[in-house]
Amino acid sequence: MEKLFTTKEVMEMLKISRATLYRYIEKGWLKPVKLGRKTMFTEEELERFMKKLKSGELK
Repeated sequence: MEKLFTTKEVMEMLKISRATLYRYIEKGWLKPVKLGRKTMFTEEELERFMKKLKSGELK
């Protein structure tokens, strides 16, 4: 099973605020997984996002 990260963990990893994280979600840059009332992110999704961020695809 793939590792899941909480919004707090993602904010700490990316060094961003909650507002910025949700802005990324709204833009479709990050796709969360909903588990009940929790918003989680897969390791694969975070790796995909980081690659796009580093390559300059996200602006």
